[in-house]
Amino acid sequence: MPSDPPTPPAAARVKTVACLGGVSLERGVLTEEIAEYLHEPDNLVWVDVQDPGAGELAVLEEVFGFHPLALADLAQGPRRPRVNEYKGYLLLVTHAAVPGDDDRDIRTAEVDVFVGRNYLVSAHRGRVPALDDALARWTRGGPLLRDGVGFLLYAVLDAVIDSYAPVIQEIEDEIEETELAVFTRAGEEGVRGLLRLKRELVSLRRVLYPLREMFQHLLRRDHTLLAGPAQVHLRDVYEHVLRILDVLDTEREMAAGALEASMTVSSNRLNRTMKTLAVITVAVALVGSVFGAYGMNFDAIPLAKEPWGFWAVSGGTFALVAVLLLTGWRKGWL
Repeated sequence: MPSDPPTPPAAARVKTVACLGGVSLERGVLTEEIAEYLHEPDNLVWVDVQDPGAGELAVLEEVFGFHPLALADLAQGPRRPRVNEYKGYLLLVTHAAVPGDDDRDIRTAEVDVFVGRNYLVSAHRGRVPALDDALARWTRGGPLLRDGVGFLLYAVLDAVIDSYAPVIQEIEDEIEETELAVFTRAGEEGVRGLLRLKRELVSLRRVLYPLREMFQHLLRRDHTLLAGPAQVHLRDVYEHVLRILDVLDTEREMAAGALEASMTVSSNRLNRTMKTLAVITVAVALVGSVFGAYGMNFDAIPLAKEPWGFWAVSGGTFALVAVLLLTGWRKGWL
């Protein structure tokens, strides 16, 4: 499962949405006006930056006061999901599933989330549909908008986790299809598909399992930024993560079982083929030895002088071959 493939630099796209007093939403806030919105503690600002460049990173450092090292890490490529604490804000490193060029091509994109008391900043490379879903969920929040940054963070993280649902469901369907076809499909094709699925599950596990540790860190009671209603929202996402991980473990066991069954079936087919070849070899050897002996240039051959000798030997030989083949058929070797 490729993750964050190198791409040429793209033009940055910045979307800003402000929630005023937990009541009204204002889209398209200008960058130079963000500081004024942040000055009011009841306001909440979400800034989403796609393909940030040096100019955008400089603005984020100036407006939000982010540490230069935290911003420099954005250009380092895929990182393990984790939480970094800075003075006045948190940095969450997550990964969202994004569509690939092929239906079976599973890709992930790193999404870095800066969380402050009344703001959230998301930065990523390329388009991440999960963030569009998060924006829709947040703007439809109604009374939950008054929960501040806790509900906004919930909308973002829950949408990121939900992005894996169709991917995991597709893998499960493919595993079940392979299990049903393991007795009819060519062995090489089935094994190749199962090995690909196992690689994809390992890749998903690599980006999803660290989320347990991340949420355990976020659910600590000493987080003043994420107190009160935020804990309720984050606990719901944490339970969602645990369900996803349980499904992953189940699918890994299913894939391993299907692979073992496929190998067993292939081994049984090979054994049956070897038995069939052994029966055919014995039959051919029997015929070859009898008629080969009668082709030798000497006289001491039984029934060689009798006019019916050839037919008797031929009939007896083919009768033995028929008995051999019948026995093999009854034992399931043919």
